[in-house]
Amino acid sequence: MAENIVRTTERPARWAAERGSISAMVIVLIVMLFAVAGLIYDGGRAINARQQTFDDVEQAARAGANQIDMDLFRSSGIVRIDEAAAIERARAYLTDLNQTRSWSYDPARISVVASETEVQVTAERTVPTGMLQLVFVNSFDVSGQASSQPEIGIGGGP
Repeated sequence: MAENIVRTTERPARWAAERGSISAMVIVLIVMLFAVAGLIYDGGRAINARQQTFDDVEQAARAGANQIDMDLFRSSGIVRIDEAAAIERARAYLTDLNQTRSWSYDPARISVVASETEVQVTAERTVPTGMLQLVFVNSFDVSGQASSQPEIGIGGGP
């Protein structure tokens, strides 16, 4: 008669204390993996948002610098920025962008300073995160600053 032999493999006693430790390590590694993926994904979004903000304020500064005092220019050939019109035009440029985008510039976070020779524009905006919300980073702020001076003609002279 054949005897059924059941073999069992017993773990050494030193392994008993480590039971389930791999599960905790896997959870930590998964969280770290999502954090790294979030840095890559949201970091790319931050770079794009920052570049877009710089592009927008550069264009707003150019739009403002185009507002020259035409009466003075026609009578004397002197190029001087109409400061009030330049500030209004630069702000209007950024506000008009709000109509065509899924995000917008908060008017309270736009600064325009104009002098007779230069227009400086600064804008800030908050960009919500995607994956980094998993590690409690909900948004980041980006800002851009640019200035522009008026130029007349192709060579810059009258």
